[in-house]
Amino acid sequence: MAVTRVWISRDSRRKSRYALRTLGGIFGIAVLAMALTIGGTVLGLSMGWPMEWVSVLLCVGVTALVLVLAVGVGRRSTGDATVFFLTEEDRLFVMDLRQRTGQGWLGHSHAVRAMRTQRFLRQLTQSPERLSGGDEILQVEGIKERRRDYALRCRVGRPGGRTVSATYFLTKEMEDREELLRQLERREGWNGSPELVENRKPAYILLSILAFCLFCALSICSHPAVGLLPGRIYGPCLGAAFGAVCCGVWFGLRQHRGP
Repeated sequence: MAVTRVWISRDSRRKSRYALRTLGGIFGIAVLAMALTIGGTVLGLSMGWPMEWVSVLLCVGVTALVLVLAVGVGRRSTGDATVFFLTEEDRLFVMDLRQRTGQGWLGHSHAVRAMRTQRFLRQLTQSPERLSGGDEILQVEGIKERRRDYALRCRVGRPGGRTVSATYFLTKEMEDREELLRQLERREGWNGSPELVENRKPAYILLSILAFCLFCALSICSHPAVGLLPGRIYGPCLGAAFGAVCCGVWFGLRQHRGP
């Protein structure tokens, strides 16, 4: 299977900084979360604010911020590690190079896997013939353009003869992405009439928001300073409100992710 064309991100083409970008992003998020938590706690104590409310706001706010930033770092690292390549037989393949970083005890270390992925990307620019395997894109079910990338829902053939639906991300930093998009558009559509699947994520997002408002109201009414409801339900309602926030963020990210 001779490879005639390879598409990778510009960062990987020049001199991949995959490990620096990925690990640096994770470290930056951790430092930011710690600084916000410590800074908010010190500020609340110095101003004499009710610490039970400060702690809740910090917990919810910092968690939501970390989730959003972590998704952004993950999406960028996924785009940098995703490679598309075309063969002489006009077969289009896609591969996540993070899956080729090995197994074993060391292979489970995120830092080690990031370094191995960076090394493989650098080797790939010198020897594209190293590419083999991967998922063959048989049919493109949908392409959704977003601010920084494209979300691709594809029907792919995997080693062993399995055919599955999978989502991939094509970063807008991909070299010659217009040519790759034309290759994908050639494979877009169905031979038959697909069964449309109802998108229920907006309803789940709305339910999460309503649940958050409900449990926040119950928490306020059961707070000892208010006393409209029994104080024993204050803690559970506060925890439920936090859970509703997490669910809302999760479904929002899934909705934004694409087809």
